[in-house]
Amino acid sequence: MLLTNSFEGFEKQLTHAEKSPATIRSYIMSCKRFAEAIQTKYNRPVFLEQIQEKDIEEYLYDLKVNKGYKPSSINVTLNGLRNLFKYAMRNHFVEKDPTAYIETLKNHKERRDFLTVEEIQLLLSTMNHSLGNLVVRTLAFTGLRISECLALTMNDIDFDKNRVYVRNGKGNKPRTLPLSQDLKPYLIAYKNGPRRFIQDSDTFFATQKTGKISPVYINRLLKEATTELQWDKRVTCHTLRHSFASKLVKNGTGLPTVAALLGHSDFRTVTAVYVHVDESELQDAVNQLSL
Repeated sequence: MLLTNSFEGFEKQLTHAEKSPATIRSYIMSCKRFAEAIQTKYNRPVFLEQIQEKDIEEYLYDLKVNKGYKPSSINVTLNGLRNLFKYAMRNHFVEKDPTAYIETLKNHKERRDFLTVEEIQLLLSTMNHSLGNLVVRTLAFTGLRISECLALTMNDIDFDKNRVYVRNGKGNKPRTLPLSQDLKPYLIAYKNGPRRFIQDSDTFFATQKTGKISPVYINRLLKEATTELQWDKRVTCHTLRHSFASKLVKNGTGLPTVAALLGHSDFRTVTAVYVHVDESELQDAVNQLSL
């Protein structure tokens, strides 16, 4: 089978396996970019069974050395190709998996920025876009992923029961969150105010023109606000999720509870990503020692 002819079936298999739309899109795009590169290399269409381990290794090397891809991005590409060849092996399109012995790159993660409560308040006071401000406030008070937040419908926020229903979580895993009493008045004011005049969209956070608002636009508003504040921190929608989790951990919330709120199946992820110890805490710890 031609490499390019395998993508339709591969995408169907990923959908059947209930991979998230973002994962499917990432894997398919990674495989298409690889297909373009290898066809350029050999100047002809390439069959799945013709692809060798060295072809993939050379492509990943090019991504790293010549295109400057980070290890995490290269690993995403490798995972996409691995899943493609698993699909090919399962359907007997190939007899051998050329990704089998290619190792994942070690990813030395940089420490992520997170915001204090005071910084979030300052950020919100700087953002003049009312709907963007409300989305950012919601992210800060719920820890939702931006995709989850913007997918909320009018029925997903229950003001009587104080619940937020996340129906489109990562990996298609739904979850229910308690609605913060500090956030609730802002959402009600929006629902009873500007949102009343938008009739053609079921999305909770909606604009009059398109009926929705994009993650790219929210991140742009955040960048404009941080530029105005002259911050060195890179603040994105995910920074607010990170800040939400970090604050809970610092306040002593149990890691399984934090993981459940974030939609993580393994609370060890919370330990690895969201637990921060600053220098003053280290100093205080050392000062408690006496000999």
